[in-house]
Amino acid sequence: MPAVFDAHSHLTNASAQPPDHPIVVCGTCETDWPIILDHAASNPNMIPMLGQHPSRTAAPSPDWAARLEALLRAHRAGVGECGLDFARKDTDRSLQVAAFRQQLRLAHALRRPVAMHCVQAWGLLLELLREEGVPPAGAMVHAYSGSLETARILGKQGVFASVSGDILKPGRTHLRQVVAGLDPDHLLVESDGQADLQQVIAGMAEIRGTQPDALAALTWENGQRCFKELLP
Repeated sequence: MPAVFDAHSHLTNASAQPPDHPIVVCGTCETDWPIILDHAASNPNMIPMLGQHPSRTAAPSPDWAARLEALLRAHRAGVGECGLDFARKDTDRSLQVAAFRQQLRLAHALRRPVAMHCVQAWGLLLELLREEGVPPAGAMVHAYSGSLETARILGKQGVFASVSGDILKPGRTHLRQVVAGLDPDHLLVESDGQADLQQVIAGMAEIRGTQPDALAALTWENGQRCFKELLP
């Protein structure tokens, strides 16, 4: 199999064993950020991303955004994981929206790619991206679970859809149907820090009617495009 590109993972997975392929490692809160930067400094295959996850927006420190900006200015890192997650009824949506806007604006101002999380908020995600604009340095939605129509709208804006190990789970028929129709020019693959990337690639290849090595090569090239601002 050719080189693979893991478009979304987390520190626990990436730090257990130094990866031999490009891997995007996303922070979800302030305590993650310096640890991710430290690991990335000694491993050229790790692509660091620093962000405030929507599930962590309820009680961040008052200066989290300023601290994030300072770290991004001092280090070659992207923005994320950030976004919207309305799965819980008690979620403070206004806080999530405000934090997401701040991080999108940082990605624009500093010309950094952004990794986005979206659960049960696709209409609002599209609205916010129209208002703020898609960061031109690169943008992706990880563990894509929206509709094919939404993916096509995002693709026209230059946003990549990343497919996780969710496609391997029983009962995810609709998701597999969506994955079959995703635009190959804006398609990524990820472990999300849990799944075996080779198994995800093999599953995706079967769904899309292609060979695993061809899919690995395609998503490697797309990863190079999406995260070009952070690559050597």
